[in-house]
Amino acid sequence: MKRASYLFLLLLIKFSVQAQSVAINTDKSAANPSAMLDVKSNTKGLLIPRTSTISRLAITNPAKGLMLYDTTAGSFWFYNGTSWNSLSSGGATNYWTANGSNIYNNNSGNVGIGLINPLASLHIKNNSEALRMEGTRPYLSFYDNAANLKSFILKSDNDLYIGMPASNPTGIMQLALGIGPVITMLPSGNVGIGTVTPDEKLVVQTLNNSYGILHKGENGNILATRMGGTSAGIGTFSNTNMRIFAGGNSAMFINASNSYVGVGVDFPANKLQVGSIGNTGYSGNDFVFGNGTNALRMYQTSNVSLIASSADILFWPKEKAGNVGINCLFPPGNKLQVGDIGPAGYNGNDIAFGNGSQATAIIQTNTSSQFASNTDFVFLPRFGTGAGRVGINTNTPRAPLDIAGDAVVTRPDGYGVDYAFYALRYSNFSVDAAIGGTNQLNFQRVSIFADGRVVATEFDAYSDARIKDISGVSNTLKDLETINKLLITDYSMKDKVKFGNQQFKKIIAQEVEKVYPQVVLKHTDFIPNVYQPCSKIIKTAAGYLLSFSTSHNISKAAKKLQILIDGNGMQPFDIISIPSINEVIINATEIKGNKVFVYGEEVDDFRTVDYEGLTTLNISATQELSKLIVDQNIKIAALAQEVLLLKQHITNAIVIKQ
Repeated sequence: MKRASYLFLLLLIKFSVQAQSVAINTDKSAANPSAMLDVKSNTKGLLIPRTSTISRLAITNPAKGLMLYDTTAGSFWFYNGTSWNSLSSGGATNYWTANGSNIYNNNSGNVGIGLINPLASLHIKNNSEALRMEGTRPYLSFYDNAANLKSFILKSDNDLYIGMPASNPTGIMQLALGIGPVITMLPSGNVGIGTVTPDEKLVVQTLNNSYGILHKGENGNILATRMGGTSAGIGTFSNTNMRIFAGGNSAMFINASNSYVGVGVDFPANKLQVGSIGNTGYSGNDFVFGNGTNALRMYQTSNVSLIASSADILFWPKEKAGNVGINCLFPPGNKLQVGDIGPAGYNGNDIAFGNGSQATAIIQTNTSSQFASNTDFVFLPRFGTGAGRVGINTNTPRAPLDIAGDAVVTRPDGYGVDYAFYALRYSNFSVDAAIGGTNQLNFQRVSIFADGRVVATEFDAYSDARIKDISGVSNTLKDLETINKLLITDYSMKDKVKFGNQQFKKIIAQEVEKVYPQVVLKHTDFIPNVYQPCSKIIKTAAGYLLSFSTSHNISKAAKKLQILIDGNGMQPFDIISIPSINEVIINATEIKGNKVFVYGEEVDDFRTVDYEGLTTLNISATQELSKLIVDQNIKIAALAQEVLLLKQHITNAIVIKQ
């Protein structure tokens, strides 16, 4: 009790109470009238309650204005009736105000970090790192007063983006210096250097003949790009060579001493050189390209344009599906075309050449080499001498036309005789494969096929006994009997377009076959059993359907048709099916032309006659007639002698009687 009283007396000594205000000091001065508690000391301070952040947050129903020191945060905190707030550590005034879970600066001036006189809303001064943004995708956003995002600076992983969102399609980006905009990027993606209205992806605009790009490299080499003035271009200074690199390798080289350009090669030997020329020695040409072993060169003189190569030259227009034209006014319609073909209509051939009105075409098929022309063919070997010769299957022609070799043609009689053979033929300029036979006991060797007459001063056939095995002499009497059985027929040809109504008086193979079959031959050819134009042509999935106004007369066993297509000549086509007596479907991928005339079907028993055999038969029969005439003349002479003797006997008898 004594101790408590003692302490209370000490407090009375230390404290002075004036008008309900409390003063705590050592000089016994009165409390400030505006303060309920006035604490004064030059050597000590005021120590308020201290607690951790956990304890502070655990206070139940804190009073508004309650203050304490947070030992965890190391700062003074007060409760504003809603939340705890930290006091500013820089001075007596707190310039930060809480707004819910947010905080904002309530100062009307600028905020300075690292300086006391900030000149902007936020002014940072530091000699090292001044501002750090850390996170997966930290970014700065720029909005207008209506809270619309206009632009941003974004860091994503290792990348940095400066741009504008899709919601700002008209914004531009500019890099400006004191003279104004230096680099401008438009919403279209066009970039301008020295211009604010670039109309291409990159536009560099310079003035007064200045350089747009100037690159200074090591050893004093300078690469410059001039974008304006009278000498625009890309070049180097100090007479140095120019290289353009790709992937670390020299992709283009320009020799400063002669301005030669090399692509993929340094120090080119030609004005423009692509690749190495190897050992070809091509130099000084206008253009050369090579692969290190062979090369091709082009050179222009005052007279010619020269193209030369150390290897073969191949042309692949449209990757082997196009055409090449020489001196053509129009796109060539043939693989190689010299001049214009005019109205000839020759297209799709291997070679065609014309003078604008007439033309000749050459085409190679799987079975033949075909030559066509809308003019006559004239061969002038040894031109001007009159002694020229043409050889077929021979390098040493012995006459104006020398044909060596022949082809196998089936002959039903089994004889093997060399002869000249003339037969109606439309398919190709060679013997059809179906004609050939494999039975060596049943063949004929044919050297010439002809569609019409063969006119000559003389016809000579091989007949030397030294090349023949003679088995006997023909029976002339029997041959005469055979001749007497042959019928001579009057006829005209069914192909009126070709032969018209011309009348013939000759033999018919089928009639000869009945009497003398060994001179009748059979092979494959076409007959005019259809011989009419198509009334309708329809392309189907199976092929082309041809329709006729009358019955086509095609046999059920027919396999091919010979067809004349306007502008493409006579061609054979396989038959796919025969739907009716007025329809047939052929195997064709494309029919060019709207006029189609069907000649007829292919038969494998087309008959021809060996007129040489008939001539020989006639000779034998004539010999028999000669024998008969001789015998008859002898008999007539004998009878005449007898008549003469009888006359004499009669005369003598009359005289005696008288």
